[in-house]
Amino acid sequence: MSSAAPPKRLLGWVLLCLVGVELLFLYSGLAIAGIVADGLVLVLPVLTWRVLGLREAYLLALCFLLLGLAYLLDRPVIDLALEGLSRSAYLASFILLMALLREGALTSPAVLEVGTFLTRQPSNRRFLTLFGGSHFFAVLINLGALSLLAPIVQRGVRAGMREDEPLDEIAIVRERRQLSAALRGFSWFLVWAPTAVTQAVMPTLMSGIDAVRLMLTGLCLALVMLAVSWAEDAIRWRGFRKRLKAEGRMPLASVARFPARDGLYLGFVCMALSGLTIAFTGLAQVSIVTGVMLAAPIVVIGWVVIQQPGGAAGRWRPSAERLETITFKSIPGYFREAVFIACAGFIGTLAGKLIAADDVAAAIGLSGLPGWQVLWALTISVWAFGQVGLSPITMAVFLGSLVAELPGMPVDMTLAALAIAAGTAVCSTGAPFSSGPLMLARATGYSAFTLTWRWNGTYTICAIAVLGVIYALIT
Repeated sequence: MSSAAPPKRLLGWVLLCLVGVELLFLYSGLAIAGIVADGLVLVLPVLTWRVLGLREAYLLALCFLLLGLAYLLDRPVIDLALEGLSRSAYLASFILLMALLREGALTSPAVLEVGTFLTRQPSNRRFLTLFGGSHFFAVLINLGALSLLAPIVQRGVRAGMREDEPLDEIAIVRERRQLSAALRGFSWFLVWAPTAVTQAVMPTLMSGIDAVRLMLTGLCLALVMLAVSWAEDAIRWRGFRKRLKAEGRMPLASVARFPARDGLYLGFVCMALSGLTIAFTGLAQVSIVTGVMLAAPIVVIGWVVIQQPGGAAGRWRPSAERLETITFKSIPGYFREAVFIACAGFIGTLAGKLIAADDVAAAIGLSGLPGWQVLWALTISVWAFGQVGLSPITMAVFLGSLVAELPGMPVDMTLAALAIAAGTAVCSTGAPFSSGPLMLARATGYSAFTLTWRWNGTYTICAIAVLGVIYALIT
């Protein structure tokens, strides 16, 4: 951090306390814990205001603007602010706890070995393995999946080349296809995984959501989109492959052996995360996402301990040092993400409450609309506003808050939540201001506009069209 930034240790303590009291509130319902969490969310931008980016400053200004609008409209400003702060504390804690999983993965040799294996597949199955691998890593380490796979892809494409040597035609296409597969695989974890922020926020906004049904339906949707993604890629590059075959320039197929030991190791980490989540969900009668939030730090502690060399007795000191580094050096680096997601939750909550839901429903004739059109409109709305820089998660919170108040909804809340989550997924491939493309842009050097509009624009339109058909079938 710059000299203007607060000390990392102080920031680490604030974030640690925020996560701790929020978990206490979620599992005990203790009101004072919720109040302290809300207060710490307010402290965070005050503590870091000198080093916040333009995006966070814009969102904070929008928060105050909505509070002023609530006052002018004679709405209960204090009640709305407290509701918004409660959601902000929840989302900020969630994103910080999911960042812990990424920190555990950064020093894991198994993650690197499996990621390398995914990029060294024959061309006829490389897209599928990268889509599936990115999807798997996204469930485990969220945005870290893209920052992990991107450099591995680029190193593989540039192997044996000089640093300043330009890529040839084949290498350019190979890199483009692999990065697109990773981005698409990442995007569709948002519709079902309990480690995705969309799944964290939807049940808190809309009553009547069946979390298990939402996960299973979303998982099926992700599998359909795997097929759509592969088909679009195969059709797009079919002519290119034919030309290379005719010219005798097809690269030789290489087969990498699956690192079974490392794969089993990561499978064990996933089983531990899943098992603890199920246990906490059942014992404490909380949501699946809340179960994941408590399971994450426990899994990371175990993951860090296992990674240390030596016997059991010799692991504790280096483990403690690594955990201290994560808490007071690594996690404070996520303060911008915490402020961003907190503002998104606050803005979405207030904006949804300030709109007269009855008037909106009457104006569009909501009760008379076919269910599939409503679902499709929710998805397209998230994607469309993503084109002008509005965060998909802000739109998701806003639409979730609005839909919860709309009378005469022709579809149930579970499907409405799925449609909103699908909107965030198509934003990840078709909106350059989304977190996924921005993360991949930083990792690769390509612009977010190239990664989305140029490389995946056609695919995004195809995905939206397929979603319309799916919505018609399931309603």
